[in-house]
Amino acid sequence: MLSAAFTIVLVLAVTGPLMRFNMNVTVNKSLIYGEWERTYHVYVPREYNSSHSVPLVIMLHGAAGSGLEAETQTGWSYLAESNDFIVAYPDGGAWWNVYDWGGSRALPPSGPGPKQIVRDDAGFLLAMIGQIESDYAIDTGRIYMTGYSIGASMAIMFAFKFDEVLAAIAPVSSAWMTNDPVYNVDPYSVPQPKEPIPVYLWRGSLEGWPSLEEDQSQMQYWISLNHASNGPTIVVNGSYRTEIYTGGSAEVRHTEIAGRGHATSYDHTTAQMIWFDFFVRFSRESGQINEQPPQAHA
Repeated sequence: MLSAAFTIVLVLAVTGPLMRFNMNVTVNKSLIYGEWERTYHVYVPREYNSSHSVPLVIMLHGAAGSGLEAETQTGWSYLAESNDFIVAYPDGGAWWNVYDWGGSRALPPSGPGPKQIVRDDAGFLLAMIGQIESDYAIDTGRIYMTGYSIGASMAIMFAFKFDEVLAAIAPVSSAWMTNDPVYNVDPYSVPQPKEPIPVYLWRGSLEGWPSLEEDQSQMQYWISLNHASNGPTIVVNGSYRTEIYTGGSAEVRHTEIAGRGHATSYDHTTAQMIWFDFFVRFSRESGQINEQPPQAHA
């Protein structure tokens, strides 16, 4: 009897925070962009008050995924609830239209609309940010974008096109636009970012795609763009090995997770490290990146 009572108390202790968290429901939203009705999902913490502005994190799902699946996979809503920011999970359909500056690649459908059409996903994301800014009090100097797999590549392309919008990006397990079997784009042949941006790259040590060579090529691009010539400073924390490059206009870092493959590189710990070690430290004002010291993990 005592054992059963103890079990009940233990279950309540473990599930209590989750039950309280679930009191706030992620809101489904949509907008018309081009010929498409595009959908996304927004989590707003219970303590949100429109009298003061809060940061915005945008999480982009992987291939054949969805915004709601990304919410479950990454745990960003838990972080938003306890750290007073809003998180958005847009739906990209089967494949985000990445690294397609020429607008020549037709994609499968994403919602009502033509069944095969070139979608301007970067434009949709910009319109979504604008709509969220209209609906909520957003600190426009603290907008961040992260993504997994093809969603990570979409975050990179968005940063190229609209670098002035974001304070930092964190692509996890992303293909780079060159040295990749799917893409063959010279990163210097497309319009370059006009402003520096902090970048945090991630990969699992067991990933076969994207390749380590792609990550290294991409890291060198961002180091050059941000003039981050100091480093690397190497930090090892269990299975997480991080290289940090500083000294320029914006920081570049890369974390490799030992023993992880492509499917397991983005979890709640990944999101937590991205927020506390990286995103929360940066803001953008008048084209300049402002940096704060790291915060302790909650």
